[in-house]
Amino acid sequence: MADRFTDIASTSALGVPEAGTLCLSASAADWIETGAPGFDAKPLLVTPDGLKMSLIRMAPGARSRTHSHDVVEQIYVLEGEFSDDARSYAAGDFIVRAPGAPHATYCENGSVALVTYLPPAR
Repeated sequence: MADRFTDIASTSALGVPEAGTLCLSASAADWIETGAPGFDAKPLLVTPDGLKMSLIRMAPGARSRTHSHDVVEQIYVLEGEFSDDARSYAAGDFIVRAPGAPHATYCENGSVALVTYLPPAR
């Protein structure tokens, strides 16, 4: 699942414009299945240096297996609530996970979060 979450942003996301402004209407974009049951994504941004940003929707009852990412994972909860092995997070919470930090995510009632995957500083 880790590879699918970090790679899914590349499918239909915007890149950084050379000049001016680009806009992706998240309301018009389709949710994409991530490969983990109950987890869907809307890719938003991908940059050449490896930054990837997506909306992630977790359906009621969604549960991931324990996994990790090889990048920094930043999560801002927009709607609902979800939990991991450490605690529960609600709308307005901001979470940062170090590269390689193992975690399992589960969601009882549904949630939407803005998730950013950022390569670790070199």
